[in-house]
Amino acid sequence: MSTTSHDLSDFVRTPEDAPLGLNATIERRGAAAIVRAHGEVDAYTLPTWRRVLREAAAAAVAPGPIVIDTSGLGFMACRSMLALAEESEACHRRGVRLCVVGGRVVVGRVVDLLDLEALLPIYSSVDDALADAVPGGLSEQSKAG
Repeated sequence: MSTTSHDLSDFVRTPEDAPLGLNATIERRGAAAIVRAHGEVDAYTLPTWRRVLREAAAAAVAPGPIVIDTSGLGFMACRSMLALAEESEACHRRGVRLCVVGGRVVVGRVVDLLDLEALLPIYSSVDDALADAVPGGLSEQSKAG
């Protein structure tokens, strides 16, 4: 299994530059793209968040999933979840599944509130999301509850 990282330094802030901003990396694992995000996604960082999602979508190859690991985020605005849902719909049209890794506090409540469960399946780990996204992967029981 090969892993390729994409340099997002042109539009993703470094921790030194933006202690409360957004820092993200995209890792390519086979046909999958894994986004690991840290910091906050708010009105100020939303344009960067959208660019990260577009870059991840470009890196994923059908049928590989895009896994968005939000476990490093301290805050996600509702609009950032809607951006995830919009990207999920676009990916679905290309045969790519978008999955979210995160806890009930930051991610789950907002997904429930916005009624986005069908577009944004939530998992407790990247490995669970990757396993469930391939034929013969883990069942729905692997999702975070």
